[in-house]
Amino acid sequence: MRPVDSAHDTTDVLILGAGMTGLTAALALAEAGRSVLVVDKGRSVGGRMATRRIGPAVLDHGAQFFTVRSDDFAAAVRMWAGDRIAEVWANGFDDDPDGHPRYRVTGGMSQLAKHLAAACRREGAQVVVNQRVDAVIDTGDTLTCTYAGGTRMPDDATSVVLTAPVPQCREILRNGGIAVHGELNSVVYDPVIALLVTGRGDPGGLGPAGARQLLDGPVFTFVADNHVKGISPVAAITAHAAPGVSASLWELDDASIADRLGPELITLLGDFEIDHIQVKKWRYAAPRRGLDQSYVRLDHTSRPVYVAGDAFGGAKLEGAFLSGRAVADAILNAR
Repeated sequence: MRPVDSAHDTTDVLILGAGMTGLTAALALAEAGRSVLVVDKGRSVGGRMATRRIGPAVLDHGAQFFTVRSDDFAAAVRMWAGDRIAEVWANGFDDDPDGHPRYRVTGGMSQLAKHLAAACRREGAQVVVNQRVDAVIDTGDTLTCTYAGGTRMPDDATSVVLTAPVPQCREILRNGGIAVHGELNSVVYDPVIALLVTGRGDPGGLGPAGARQLLDGPVFTFVADNHVKGISPVAAITAHAAPGVSASLWELDDASIADRLGPELITLLGDFEIDHIQVKKWRYAAPRRGLDQSYVRLDHTSRPVYVAGDAFGGAKLEGAFLSGRAVADAILNAR
C-alpha cells in the first residue's frame, strides 16, 4: 500500500484519536490498501484503554474489561486471545456469577491499544501521538488538519474521521468553520473520577473475582483489585466514583478528592491499609445520551467528514469497535 511519508502529503484518510474506534478503523482501511494517518493528543495510544504504573503496581484506570455480544467483535476477541492479548477474567462480579465472560487484557488495557497500533503500522499506516488537533478546515480540494502550538505542519486528507469524545469533535470542527449537525449537539457525557490506590493487606471485600460492580452505588460504581484481576504483581485498587459524585467533586484538587473518597473506599476493601492514592479525572468517561447509529457523516462538506466512537451504538468497548468497523466500511464503499 501507499504509506504517508511526510506531513505535506495528502493521505486518503486522516483519523483523529487512537482509541478503540480510531485504531479499528485505521487497521481495516490500511488492510484494504488506503493510506492512513492516525493522530492522537495523548503521550501514547489507547484513550480510555489506559494503564498506569505506581511503583511495582499496574492499574487499569479507564476501561476495566469488555464483554462480547456481536459476531464481529467475537471474531476479533478470538484473534486477540490467540495472540495472548485477551483472556477471560471472570463470569460476573457478584457472589452468583451470571456466566457471561468479562475479558481482561494481558498486562493491562493499554496493551490492546499498542497491539492494534502495531498492526496498523505493519499495514503501512502512520500512528502519531502527542499532537493536539486544533481544527479541521474544508479547503474545497482537501480537508486540512491543523495542530495547537504549531508543533506539526498541517496534514491534508481526502477524508477525515473524528473519534474523540463528541464535545471535543464539535470544537475541532467549529474551529475550522465547519457547522455541526444538530444530532451531534445532543450527545452528553458523564464525568468519572478514578482513584488509583496502593497499600498493604488483603482487599478481600471485593470477592473472589477481585471486583465489585455497583451500577447504582451511591459513591462508587466499580472497584477492582488489579492483582486478583491478573495484571499487577501486587495489590492495586482502581475505584470509579459515581457520575454524580464525580461531578460534585470535579473542581476540587486531587488531595481534597482523595480525602473525601478514601474513607468511603476503605469500607469496601476489607483488611487493606491505603498507602498511596492517585486521582485521574475522565471528563468524558461515558455517554449518558448517545446516538443509535454507528457514526455520523456530515452532509455539507466538500470531502467526507465522519464522527464516530463509543457514543454511537453503545458506550462499551465493543460499541467503539463496531463504530470503527462501520465507518471504515462506509469509506471503503463510498461512491
